[in-house]
Amino acid sequence: MSSKLFIACLLMACFTQLQAQKKKSDATAKKQQDVPPSYTGSIRVLAQPHGDSVILRWGPSNEWAWNRLNKVGYIIERIDITESQNPKKELLTAQPLKPMTPDEMKRAFTIRNKYAAIEAQSLYGTNFETGIRKGAGGIEDKANTGTNRFSFAMMVADFDADVAKAAALRLTDKKVKRGGVYFYRIYPGAPPKDGKIDTATIMVVNDPQVNKQKPSLKEVVALDRVAELHWERSPENQFSGFFIERSTDGRNFKQLNELPYFSSRPDTAIEAMDSVRRRINTLLGNNHVFIDSLPSNYTKYYYRIRGVNAFAQWSDYSDVLTALGKDLTPPAAPIVESPVYEKSKGILLKWKKPFKEGDFKGYMVTRSHNAVMGPYATLTSKLLEPSVTQFADTGAFAHGQNYYIVLAVDTAGNIAYSVPVMALVPDNTPPIVPTGLKGFITKDGLVHLSWKPNPDEDIKGYKVYFSNGANDMYSQITLEPVADTVFTDSITLKTLSKNIWYKIVAVDQNNNHSKYSEPVRLKKPDIVPPMPPLATKVHVDTAGVQIDWIQSPSDDVVAYMIYRKDKNTSWSVISRMKHDASKSAFHFTDNKVKPFTDYEYSAEAIDEDSLHSVKSTSVNATVKTVPDLPPLKTLTASYDAKLKEVHLKWQFTDQGNYFFVLYRSAGSEPLMKYQSAGPGVQKFDDNVSAFKGKVSYAIQVIYRDQRGRTRVSDPVSVMITTPGR
Repeated sequence: MSSKLFIACLLMACFTQLQAQKKKSDATAKKQQDVPPSYTGSIRVLAQPHGDSVILRWGPSNEWAWNRLNKVGYIIERIDITESQNPKKELLTAQPLKPMTPDEMKRAFTIRNKYAAIEAQSLYGTNFETGIRKGAGGIEDKANTGTNRFSFAMMVADFDADVAKAAALRLTDKKVKRGGVYFYRIYPGAPPKDGKIDTATIMVVNDPQVNKQKPSLKEVVALDRVAELHWERSPENQFSGFFIERSTDGRNFKQLNELPYFSSRPDTAIEAMDSVRRRINTLLGNNHVFIDSLPSNYTKYYYRIRGVNAFAQWSDYSDVLTALGKDLTPPAAPIVESPVYEKSKGILLKWKKPFKEGDFKGYMVTRSHNAVMGPYATLTSKLLEPSVTQFADTGAFAHGQNYYIVLAVDTAGNIAYSVPVMALVPDNTPPIVPTGLKGFITKDGLVHLSWKPNPDEDIKGYKVYFSNGANDMYSQITLEPVADTVFTDSITLKTLSKNIWYKIVAVDQNNNHSKYSEPVRLKKPDIVPPMPPLATKVHVDTAGVQIDWIQSPSDDVVAYMIYRKDKNTSWSVISRMKHDASKSAFHFTDNKVKPFTDYEYSAEAIDEDSLHSVKSTSVNATVKTVPDLPPLKTLTASYDAKLKEVHLKWQFTDQGNYFFVLYRSAGSEPLMKYQSAGPGVQKFDDNVSAFKGKVSYAIQVIYRDQRGRTRVSDPVSVMITTPGR
């Protein structure tokens, strides 16, 4: 049978036996359980097998259970389950085990036993109750007193086996066999009337084990006449306290604490409120910390520790670690007077140090530019002697603020800092004028300005000004200088002014102002469409529909769109015309119309921001005649001096019933009808022997149907250079 199965069988047999033993008290227990207890507690037990004996060490879980058990005592039962088929139960306490009376403790212990004295005081003493407040505060004080009694009683029972026996918290069972398996029960001598205390149980295999564990001293941090010892917290219940020992030679150690030392775990509720406590609690949560005051600095000290467990057994010593305290106390800080600027010396610093320590070594001077928090640069290449109390800074920043801190240094390198002081080098020189100012305005009224950064090294920022007129007074926008080289302004676009002007001024660290920059004019986005033109006169003739329009009164109009429609079509653009600011009206002719058709015309104005006006009031026109068609543009003329003829040529491929009419003029005379030609003719030779100088020709197409005629073409001319007969 395996060991695990064997132990499981033993436990099953043990629990079966316990159930049988408890049947007699079920009725009483049921009555107690029916009434909700006012208080609850339990007994916790540890066991340590030694082969020839088993040591039991127990304790109540809280102060209330401790007080009740001190009165009714403890009953200890053992069940021998070595032979699983035949468990044997035995009562180890003929009478409930109770703490010794004061007289019994006086006889059992000497007055030199400090642990017995603490235990007796916890059980029966009155010193715990001194300084009790009256009223509501006294209730809290008494509660704390009871808790302290219980805590001290449990603690010293860990440090002395005889004291634990005297407090009824320890028993050595010698009626055991090596290798035997035992089940122990510890329960109250009588059930408490005002609550319930749970029974403690533990199973022990009596195989002696050697405990070779010892505390692990992790580090010793040396400070100024202080050594801080850190060692890892042992697993639960391994060590109840520690003795810390110190030596100056590594051989002869002296114990530093009279009572075993134990640091409790930190209160985690404080961590959420304090980040510094959180870091400290992280250290204390994993380590014990002990702080020792060193007799002197720069002396090597040796440390070791050992621990005691709940059975009052002391461990071996830890490894030995050393510490060397060092001086970490800085000297008194110097007091710096207000700096003074002297033209020949620069900025003169003076200070005093009322108290000079024995290890004081000298001073250092540091400076920061424009920032009291630094960084600071060291101005002294070496320490100034302790007798020196002034320093002249000839390299101070001429533009802006200079901050100074004087450092006091001791022989250990500890530093004390004076309070920062500020000084200025007088500066009356304004910055140069800013350049490169430009910007634009978006349709939501945001003005985006930018400019080039000034080359001056002490520029604090820039102030921005605006005006609604080129010659108007400028107003400041920025309350404080802008450190950047960009700025955004917000304006309204619903104003009569079309432009806005901006200027900027540079400001240095001493509040000197430059002159204004060159202004920048920004055009405001146009969000208001222009007014439409107005048709005043409509005339229809053979040239087409002719309309006179009064131009839009808006001053930013650049063009007009002319629309036309008839009863079968919708509005469509038929022409775009430029706006002429020197005129008040414009004329439009529509020569692409059909005869015997009713038309409707309208126009829109367009401004320089491409905004369109509404359409103008429409006008009607009816074409009742055939308008002239566009003229021919193919007529050419060439002079043949030998034949004294002008050769005319043209091209016209239209089909239909038509003929050509030729026009001629000499010199400055008007064109007159001169000759006609049929539809198939494409040229004509004219004898000009009777002419001298310029002769001009034009051509026109005449239809014999309702298509009408073309307009007379532009004239073409030849020069007759030889005289006629």
